[in-house]
Amino acid sequence: MSFRLFLLTLLACVCLFLLEFLRKGGEDSLLVQKVEAARKMQEAMTVLKKEKLRRGLVIDRETDPNMTGMIGKDYTDLTTTLGPLSSKRTATNPNFAGVIVEMLTQAGVHWGNPVAVSLSGSFPALNVALFSACSSLGLRPVIISSVGASRYGANEPEFTWLDMEDILMRNHLFPYRSEAASLGGLVETRGGMGGKGIEMGREAVSRHGIPLLDEQGTLTLERDIERRLSIYERAFGGQKPAAFVNVGGTLIAFGHCPETQSLATGLLSPVPRSKHPRRGVLFRMGEKGVPVIHLLDIKKMALEYGLPIDPVPLPSIPDGRVMRPGGYSSTLSLSGIFLLVCGVAWLRGAKRVVHPNLP
Repeated sequence: MSFRLFLLTLLACVCLFLLEFLRKGGEDSLLVQKVEAARKMQEAMTVLKKEKLRRGLVIDRETDPNMTGMIGKDYTDLTTTLGPLSSKRTATNPNFAGVIVEMLTQAGVHWGNPVAVSLSGSFPALNVALFSACSSLGLRPVIISSVGASRYGANEPEFTWLDMEDILMRNHLFPYRSEAASLGGLVETRGGMGGKGIEMGREAVSRHGIPLLDEQGTLTLERDIERRLSIYERAFGGQKPAAFVNVGGTLIAFGHCPETQSLATGLLSPVPRSKHPRRGVLFRMGEKGVPVIHLLDIKKMALEYGLPIDPVPLPSIPDGRVMRPGGYSSTLSLSGIFLLVCGVAWLRGAKRVVHPNLP
């Protein structure tokens, strides 16, 4: 019995090896844009790292072993919630920009299209990946950001997401700037975990001359959602954006409705329907027929697109299944499934055999 199980396991391993080894090559019409976006992300992170060090801020090799400069501190007064360090480090892989190029193209965007964007300080590396993808595809993002950040995000008061955005613009990497900014989760946590975050967040918004959205969390949620939608609508001249991209888990994007619990990650197809009066911007965009891309579950996205989790060192460009054209042989896949089904039947048959010496 154990020998048959060993043979079945060996057969499964052989099938997987052959599928990967004989993976069909092919042309990826997006490969040039994906590689361009990944290299742009790499360049942007290098610029941010140099500026971070120039400002006398420390890059902790223990929490940021690849020394990207994109990992914040465990705790500051701008910290709003918990957040897994491994997810933050996984997102620093430049090939994630290629993932977002893939998603945006699947959403149906075209060169020059406007897109609505909601960013938080929790995943600065993903924000940079999105900017890189927009640049590669020639898109026109209209951005609303929030200053608050979860653990290991852009939670250093001297180096918030708005500071990073400004650095990238001044260094001519991207022509993108937030239309407005909110404090984000700082309001819900009454000023961040230390109580001083609201003052720090207001200071960060003020020094960049960006309009502050005075959002009060659940107290003014419905009003704040409508205001954000009106900002997008004015920016697009009343037209629908080609897509809505949300990075992070902001209250305004989700709203306060039970359907939030069923949200997937990546390109949402379809966006879950909700009739709740406090449903967020993400659901409202879906109702308007706008494709929605939700970037939050980093590890799940990495697995789906063939990128490593928490890699040390960071992979080269291009790397990962998303950056490799081609696919698996359907003939070989079906043959492998047939052999494995036969193997399972063979194994089950062995269980039914009664020993001849037993009564």
